[in-house]
Amino acid sequence: QRMKNYTIYAVSITIRIVFGFLLIALIWKFDFSPFMVLIIAILNDGTIMTISKDRVKPSPLPDSWKLKEIFATGIMLGGYLALMTVIFFWIMRETDFFPEKFNVRPIKDSPKEMMAALYLQVSIVSQALIFVTRSRSWSYFERPGLLLMGAFVIAQLVATLIAVYANWEFAKIKGAGWGWAGVVWIYSVIFYIPLDFIKFAIRYILSGKAWLNLLENKTAFTTKKDYGREEREAQWAATQRTLHGLQPAPERASLFLEKNSYRELSEIAEQAKRRAEIARLRELNTLKGHVESVVKLKGLDIDTIQQHYTV
Repeated sequence: QRMKNYTIYAVSITIRIVFGFLLIALIWKFDFSPFMVLIIAILNDGTIMTISKDRVKPSPLPDSWKLKEIFATGIMLGGYLALMTVIFFWIMRETDFFPEKFNVRPIKDSPKEMMAALYLQVSIVSQALIFVTRSRSWSYFERPGLLLMGAFVIAQLVATLIAVYANWEFAKIKGAGWGWAGVVWIYSVIFYIPLDFIKFAIRYILSGKAWLNLLENKTAFTTKKDYGREEREAQWAATQRTLHGLQPAPERASLFLEKNSYRELSEIAEQAKRRAEIARLRELNTLKGHVESVVKLKGLDIDTIQQHYTV
């Protein structure tokens, strides 16, 4: 499970880094500093090594290397994160949304400060992605190992301090201040939330259930309550009645219109089961019930006998 989590993370982060910086360079001619890519790689690798000691849940079923699922999940998650980075850069460079909504100074005319903000955004979501890939369900509810969590906190503290205070001419970066650091963190947390939904959607599509509901069950786009569940239950109940001789065939069509047919059958069966269980317990646990059971078995008539025995 740890190896599978790491593989999905590696594919995602590769897609995310390559396509994110590629699109920014092609659209805005903005070259991200190679030295800052090196810093991201060092912090990411230092954090990801702790996954070897992470607490993971074993697979409930025999597992195998599902390469289709691994690559599909990695590509979709990486593509989403790359798109979010491009959108962040566009908002920061082309609009005044952040200065107007968060009361921070504009930095669209300062490439070095934009470098700092972009570096922090890439660093946060790149490392936070490991919490999505390592979890089988919601990443918010599966607690990671203390070593992994500690490494993430330390790495992001270092990344935040670099984005706030760094003034490295050779790396073309200048600290953007705590205001922009807060804006980047808010943006990253908001767009981290859909990652779990993307993961579940990919898993559901690859399982084949989506196409089954769309093409065979025809329930994908239905407007019926509970996707037509009551109608399918009524059809099943009608089939069972016909098979067991409880209903003649001509009446089958009319039963399809009865929404509560299956529920009625379930209630009748449940009541009969309860009565049988009560009778069995009465015979086993009461003297009177035991005597009556023996009498019935032997065919005796005790109506004329005075019954003075008690329960």
